[in-house]
Amino acid sequence: MPAAKQTRATAALSREDWVRAAVLLVAKEGVPALAVELLAQRLGVTKGSFYWHFKNRDDLVHAVLEAWEQDQGADVLTRFEGIPDPRQRLRILLFAAFEDVENGRLFAALTVSSEDPRVQPYLRRAMERHLTLGRQSLEALGFSAAEARQRALLAYAAYAGYFQLLRTAPEAVAAVTDLSGYVRCLADALMAKGDAARA
Repeated sequence: MPAAKQTRATAALSREDWVRAAVLLVAKEGVPALAVELLAQRLGVTKGSFYWHFKNRDDLVHAVLEAWEQDQGADVLTRFEGIPDPRQRLRILLFAAFEDVENGRLFAALTVSSEDPRVQPYLRRAMERHLTLGRQSLEALGFSAAEARQRALLAYAAYAGYFQLLRTAPEAVAAVTDLSGYVRCLADALMAKGDAARA
């Protein structure tokens, strides 16, 4: 009887279930901690279920990265490029990025493995997309291309730094009791010259 139950549980567990569990593990412990045995234990199944959906651990790592890229790629462009007001677009983009703590933790964990040849291209593409979106919003506010690039980089660095601190020194981030106020200050600083130019 237990064997039959295990077979049903194994069959019922989808590829997406494995990817979701792997994403949570990577976000908490990093890419090196991603182990088939550990995930199988957490999901309450045998490793056989894993091999039903994936060739090997690398296949799972790529599935995690592809899921993250989809969330960071086309979805980001769809959500934010359609906002016509560049000031509002930039504010909403910043608030969405900082308030998505689960995704921020995953990003921070992936950056720790940025030299991993599997991880590096995904991080680079995500960075380029975000910098481009920020730069375009800032150029639309009247900044020169060079200044818009610098400010977009500042915003991205603030995001990356915040989530690295949350990962490595959470007590430092605990001092930010008003995340909305923090993000508002960042947005105001990024757009300050644009505001002056438009006044």
